[in-house]
Amino acid sequence: MDRSTLVTDTLNRGFAGLRFPAPIEARFIQDSAAQRLLLIQISGIASVVFFAGVLMADLFMIPDQMPLALALRVGVYAPICLAGLWLLSRFDWPRLREWGATGAGLLAAAISITLSLSSHSPQALAHLVILNMVVIYATMIGRFWPMLVMCMLIAAGHMAAVLIKGELFSSLGMAMTLLLLSTMVFTLYGNYALEHSDRKVYLLDQREGALQAELAQTNDTLARSVRTDPLTGLPNRRHFDDFLGQVWVHSRAQSTSMALLLIDIDHFKRYNDLKGHPAGDRCLHDVAETLSACVRKSGDLLARWGGEEFAVVMSNTSLESAAMTAQRMVEAVRARAIPHGASPSNAVLTVSIGVAALTPAVSHTPESLIEQADAALYLAKLNGRDRAQASQGQPSTSIKARA
Repeated sequence: MDRSTLVTDTLNRGFAGLRFPAPIEARFIQDSAAQRLLLIQISGIASVVFFAGVLMADLFMIPDQMPLALALRVGVYAPICLAGLWLLSRFDWPRLREWGATGAGLLAAAISITLSLSSHSPQALAHLVILNMVVIYATMIGRFWPMLVMCMLIAAGHMAAVLIKGELFSSLGMAMTLLLLSTMVFTLYGNYALEHSDRKVYLLDQREGALQAELAQTNDTLARSVRTDPLTGLPNRRHFDDFLGQVWVHSRAQSTSMALLLIDIDHFKRYNDLKGHPAGDRCLHDVAETLSACVRKSGDLLARWGGEEFAVVMSNTSLESAAMTAQRMVEAVRARAIPHGASPSNAVLTVSIGVAALTPAVSHTPESLIEQADAALYLAKLNGRDRAQASQGQPSTSIKARA
């Protein structure tokens, strides 16, 4: 199942348990890891400051335990929390980070419960109200399932403390318990709703991204099909015309020479008539493959010109260099030794190539370069085919293939 289908299926089925299918869950955790780490770091540092501020409540409610409160809140919680944040930032543990927030909440709750149990102050039981602040603060940060585990353990610790104090069924004890449980229910509900919303937004973003990627791929495929010759796999005439125009503009702006090769398969009609169109199609494909191997620069383009003709646009290329490339093509096609059987000039398939080059100027047009290459191609055929012929309108030389 591809990513888009899996995401859509997950959206349709829902994720009441706040878990995606494994591939999406792993990616969700990874994609949100950096943001979650930053949130946990900021919240962790803030919790150290907040927890130190709770010393004011300790002073008014359990003054007999102030030395212990100072030791636990500042000497124990702060170093452990800061060390944990440092470790989580040093290692890529996205799942452990969520449980790290749970551990910090449980440590804060354990300290408050310990102080309440140790105090003989009349306000010692009421001091457990701090557990509500721990729950609220932690559930604003953590993920639902770790927070659910944290709340269950804190609730158990609270019940044990009230029981030890002998206040389980007292008005204050029952009120404190009811307040804590109510706080847990509402904060966990809010935590669940928030995470569910975050996950749904993530799925929608993933689906949108997948659809955009599929659309881009479809458009790219369509664009290639519109600009590609289906038989040879080469760029078609439309692509050639666009590319020629782009190279022309660039060459004119840079005052550099560009070249054009027009290539014609010798006596291709006779080949087609003798061997049939399927063989002719295979021949075109083989010739295209051979010519492609001779086009080496990234700034050059080999295209199917039409019928049995091909064309090569060469950027930043002199006539001499283009003629050498054309000669390699002539020899490469001949060396392929495709039997012809109907050619009056050669037993194997050959090509004729017209070569032209110029530095575009105001008086020139791309059509003038095409005309020069076409005239050179005509001369190549007139002089016996199986050869590359440079344009006579430019200073260069005529190149004749070896017999």
